[in-house]
Amino acid sequence: MNPTNPDRLVEPARFRAAFRRVPAPVAILLIPGGPGGITGVTCTSATSLSGEPPMAMVAVDTKTGVAPLAERAGRFSINYLAADRAAWARAFASRGRDLDDLAAAIVTGRTPVPTLATGTTAVLECRTTAIHQGGDHWILCGEVLHARAQTDAEPLLHHNGRYGTFHLHSP
Repeated sequence: MNPTNPDRLVEPARFRAAFRRVPAPVAILLIPGGPGGITGVTCTSATSLSGEPPMAMVAVDTKTGVAPLAERAGRFSINYLAADRAAWARAFASRGRDLDDLAAAIVTGRTPVPTLATGTTAVLECRTTAIHQGGDHWILCGEVLHARAQTDAEPLLHHNGRYGTFHLHSP
């Protein structure tokens, strides 16, 4: 680190090490289109963007190629995984992995966008409104057309390179 230049960007390894310590929800981004008709990718940077109008955003690596699909389709869904679905997170994170065994879980949502029928804590069906490049990631912004939540499921979290869940502590 150069103390004479306080505006110098942090080293990538130090940046990644810091963010490994920040727990994040695990979601599957699903978009109509691609080689199999539906493209899915695991992401840990998916969050609300605006309350009025209801909007969400998700950041995905440019190497996934999903930004052009989301732009063409005009829709995407963010499917936040339940704690018992770490295998799904690993499957969608593995490029080229055969996802046929998960095909039965993918259904058309209330809007014409693929969603996960089970194994989620929340699902957001979005209309693509903007796509921005941020370094080596794309930021997909969308208006939330439909949302559903499963209140009895614990969330799957990603922390320090591992999957886990959230445990409530008494006040």
